[in-house]
Amino acid sequence: MNVLKKIGVFLLATTLSSGFAFAQNNETCDKDVKVTTTKRDPIDFVHNQLLNTKVQKVSSDKNPLLKSTTTTITLPKSQVNDELYASRVIKKENKKETTTEQTSFGSGMMDWVKDKYSSMMNILPNQISNVMLYRFIDEWYGTRYRMGGTSKSGVDCSAFVQNLYQYVFGLNLLRTAWMQFESSKYINNVSDLKEGDLVFFRINSSRITHVGVYLKNNYFVHSACSKGVSIANLTNAYWSKYFAGGGRVKE
Repeated sequence: MNVLKKIGVFLLATTLSSGFAFAQNNETCDKDVKVTTTKRDPIDFVHNQLLNTKVQKVSSDKNPLLKSTTTTITLPKSQVNDELYASRVIKKENKKETTTEQTSFGSGMMDWVKDKYSSMMNILPNQISNVMLYRFIDEWYGTRYRMGGTSKSGVDCSAFVQNLYQYVFGLNLLRTAWMQFESSKYINNVSDLKEGDLVFFRINSSRITHVGVYLKNNYFVHSACSKGVSIANLTNAYWSKYFAGGGRVKE
């Protein structure tokens, strides 16, 4: 009898315990259902989604496996300054070399022009100072004579003088030899002529028919019918015979 009572009490306790556990489980399930079915505020949802996305992005940045392959290297300030200084020095040295080469080439050209034309006029190279004048002469030297011509394909005397004055002296002269004679200051004596003065000739005419530009030591440059652009001497029998005087251009 006592045994049966004990068995009954045990069964009753077990039943009560199971019921309590079942009820507790039901309560938990109810809570889960309630949490799951609770309506969410759209603003809170969006905010939470953005916040979570941002956190994930930061986390992915920290993860070396997910990080971008772009790498930024920051050099020490002293090293950057050294490299900038070195690049500037290299540029400066290159500029110096280019300037030196240009100066050397220009000096060589000047010496060459001086040597060439000083020997033609029987003077010393250091007596030639207006190198631009002789560079122009050298570019035109040998151009054939052509009446009415104004270019290197053929040029007459007054057009050659006109081109020379415009290029070398920056002055515009009139077109014909007679007009150039009339517009310049007359010089009678050869000894009074200076480099750049005009020299005029009357060749088988009472009017001025030919013009050239005086250089040095009685030499002048002109465009002649026989030789084209060339250098001649006023003491030559032919040119001294027809020499009409010189002219200094009025600026």
